[in-house]
Amino acid sequence: MPAEDGLRIDIRFATAADGPRCADIFLHGRRAAFSWQPEDRFGLDDYYDCVDGEEVLVAEAGGGVVGFISVDVADRFIHNLFITPLWRGRGIGSALLREALTLLRGSAELACASRNAAARAFYEHNGWTPVPAAETGGDAEPLVVYRKSAL
Repeated sequence: MPAEDGLRIDIRFATAADGPRCADIFLHGRRAAFSWQPEDRFGLDDYYDCVDGEEVLVAEAGGGVVGFISVDVADRFIHNLFITPLWRGRGIGSALLREALTLLRGSAELACASRNAAARAFYEHNGWTPVPAAETGGDAEPLVVYRKSAL
């Protein structure tokens, strides 16, 4: 599948062998996306906990895995979307979102930290619409919930 800039992207279901690469992308992506959090709050093993029981799709480009998306099919919810920094802005995240919606065959939701302006702009650019959500209490990070129907 060609990306927005003509780059060849292959999207497939992740295998166990993809775990270490996805964990690395996840760790560094979270540290960048949540820059207000202490770096030691995130670890490599977080990836495995966060995608447990979910479908994970990976994007391959330039000879390796450059991003992933994890989907809770039963809840119709996209939990994680991370692209390695050198490959951002090339249509890979958009391609992963389209593939996740195809997998879900209907509407889906995702949540994004309200402080993460870059991610919010990306989702809105891709046609995701903010929806009213229950307020989080306590120390939880305020979230914006987005919804979109399948293509």
